[in-house]
Amino acid sequence: MGILSVLLQRLDFSAEVFFRGAFCGSNHFPVQPMYGHLHLVRQGAVTLTQNDGIALQLQGPAVAWYPRPHAHGLSTGDGAAELLCAHIHLAGDDAMVRALPYCLHLALVPLPALTATLALLFDEAHQAPLGHDLVLKRLCEVLIVQLLRHSLQHKLISSTTLPDMADGALCKAMHAMQAHPGVKWSVAELAALCGMSRSRFARQFHAVLGCPPAQYLNQLRIGRAQELLRQGKRVQDIALEVGYSNQPAFTRAFRAATQWSPRDWLARNGGDSPGWQSGQALAPKMDKL
Repeated sequence: MGILSVLLQRLDFSAEVFFRGAFCGSNHFPVQPMYGHLHLVRQGAVTLTQNDGIALQLQGPAVAWYPRPHAHGLSTGDGAAELLCAHIHLAGDDAMVRALPYCLHLALVPLPALTATLALLFDEAHQAPLGHDLVLKRLCEVLIVQLLRHSLQHKLISSTTLPDMADGALCKAMHAMQAHPGVKWSVAELAALCGMSRSRFARQFHAVLGCPPAQYLNQLRIGRAQELLRQGKRVQDIALEVGYSNQPAFTRAFRAATQWSPRDWLARNGGDSPGWQSGQALAPKMDKL
């Protein structure tokens, strides 16, 4: 199995487009727990500035992806740019997520495959056919896969910086938790699936994934709960489905992971995402999809 296939098996991501169109001026993106950002530039020049002062210059067509929550600013200077921006929820293997660069950015002029996907995204963004939102989500996800593939091929991501991807001993436990996050898995049960003693399994799991099994399972549960919230399911039903004995216990765990109650999180991250804050000299005003 190739390194990209293994990487994609251990990551789970979804996209939520919240802006497309012409933009001039500047805007700031604060840290949003559990979300990164994808910025696509079809035409024009954009500067992305981190809080540490590092600035990235993008000349369209170009793409920049912040896999993890990372505060940054976006500015077009005195000009204008055609943009498409999305929240990216990246979950799965926490150690793998942490090993990715804080930002992947590419000029797309010499990259026909990525340029073609970018063109499809902007064409779809300017239409309103049936399934419009779903197509935009999926195209963003395709672009991320292409971006990861290019980054691995050209050493923008080094496989030596990623957690041990050849360790198949833990796969059965990971797949069991991913398939059934609502089960009250014990370390002993997971260790038995992998043919290990309880102590060896716990040590190896933490060494490879950077967290204990219980923390990994909780991340899976919260991610599944977010999917169910977006589907309109009731909080009390979600609590039981993802493995909590009652709604208060689920709400406490959800708040600890996201800083929001389930209902407040859904209000902020459900339909229209609020991630584009009012900036300076916006002309025209940015539209939400």
